[in-house]
Amino acid sequence: MSAHQTEKEKHLQMVYKNNVVVAMDNQKYIVVHSKRSVKPLLPFEISQEVLEQWKRRDNRIAVTDTPYKELFAAAVNRSDHKLEYIADFNDIEFSDE
Repeated sequence: MSAHQTEKEKHLQMVYKNNVVVAMDNQKYIVVHSKRSVKPLLPFEISQEVLEQWKRRDNRIAVTDTPYKELFAAAVNRSDHKLEYIADFNDIEFSDE
């Protein structure tokens, strides 16, 4: 199994086990998977404060070591693709399920 395939399997397991998966991009926290968030659309950037509050509310959050830019195809990583930034946890809309 190639190293790339191993990383892909590791990330799939992370998605299955966790409600939220966050990737890093330099010093930015980017939500790449969330089972219950409805808005904003994935992926989106959050502040460290939002991440800490989310961790207090949900113990099934993982932060991947793989940089955000390596997780997605080039189309998502275009320089004109601007991620929505969430600085207040209340700005995230969740489903009731």
